[in-house]
Amino acid sequence: MNPSLLLFVFIIFILMIISYSLKDLDFVAISLFLMFLCAAVTGIIRGIGIEGFIMFVEWEAIIIILSMSIITKIAQDSNILEYVAVKLFKISKGNQRTFFWLLCIITTLLAAIISDVVVVLILAPIVIRLCRFLKIRAGTYLMGMTICINIGSIITPFSSGENIIISTAFGLNTLYFIQYYWIFSFGLLFLTIFLMDRLILSKEPKIEAMQKKFVLELINTDVMIKNKRMFYINSIAIIITIVLFAVLPLLYLTAAISALILVLINKKFTKTKMADMLKDLEWEIIFFFISLYIVIGCLIEAGFRDLIMMFPFKKFDVFLLCLLILIAVSALSGVVANTPTVLVFIPIVDTLILLGFPPIPLLFALIIGVNLGGNFLPQGAACDMMTLKIAQDSGVENFSFKRLLKTGGTFAFIHLAVAILYLFILVLIFG
Repeated sequence: MNPSLLLFVFIIFILMIISYSLKDLDFVAISLFLMFLCAAVTGIIRGIGIEGFIMFVEWEAIIIILSMSIITKIAQDSNILEYVAVKLFKISKGNQRTFFWLLCIITTLLAAIISDVVVVLILAPIVIRLCRFLKIRAGTYLMGMTICINIGSIITPFSSGENIIISTAFGLNTLYFIQYYWIFSFGLLFLTIFLMDRLILSKEPKIEAMQKKFVLELINTDVMIKNKRMFYINSIAIIITIVLFAVLPLLYLTAAISALILVLINKKFTKTKMADMLKDLEWEIIFFFISLYIVIGCLIEAGFRDLIMMFPFKKFDVFLLCLLILIAVSALSGVVANTPTVLVFIPIVDTLILLGFPPIPLLFALIIGVNLGGNFLPQGAACDMMTLKIAQDSGVENFSFKRLLKTGGTFAFIHLAVAILYLFILVLIFG
């Protein structure tokens, strides 16, 4: 362990987080500069060449993130989500409770496949328009969406950048999530919807029968589809991709091949080439991820793992240790970006597994903490802030920062309490 180098790299890491957190700064340029500075110093001291730094990056995770961004973009351009939202209302026949349950369930499932922010960007304005047609307030429906949508991030290994990074680091696949997370995820989802239905939705004014009939006759799902052939081909292709994610072991190859096939299929309809589609991707986040990977690699080279080994973890009770990780990750996710939190805790959890602690409860604590922990504060979850912005821009009266903080924070505590109970069960079984 090199204490001086370790301190230097920690300072670089903190500066990167600060640059990402401040809106007025060019965090990409700053992150890349800090990465090269960190790599130069670490490379000179530790004798590492460019090949070593390239190995620090989990390229499989980067490929999955890029591929899922392309698939999400194609789903967005095909109007699939708009069709789903309107179809849900038609299926519910205007029944508030049925529509609320269907909306929360489908947004959760969609968030398990594509970016939660994209789901909010497309569905929230449609929900607001439907509620205006029905002459009811949209706030409760938006609240249900934004609270339940976060649960979707713990259903699959490819639902979020954080899950992709963790799954790549520990070799987790879709079957692993089905086996160890689905009971918890869907149990938590139905508990959340039930409580929101009883405590919040039941107090909302009822829809007038004539207004409901008028809106049901007015809306038409076919209007949402610009190109029917493209819509159906993309819908089938995305469903097949999801099935392949569940049965094939190499997620990065499945994601890349599926994304490229969809691009080739859609060129016939949209005339959009791969080069044009790549321009629309969030490259700044990709470069930020790469910078973080290299800085964390430098941190490990400086002796971060040795520092972890110095703590007397073997004296800890398994449940207490997992609980500490769950709480620590949850707390950090509320104030720090999720990706840096994950990248810091991955070597910690990996070291604990090497010391003989059971991996299943440890990984559960890490994944649940980073995905649900940010919900204690609206600022901790990007989809919460996006929903709030859309609601404010649209003049939704019963969806304010104060209400989101109060209701979202309450359910975050409920989710954490249920997670602790489930964690205790996992420790009993696998500890």
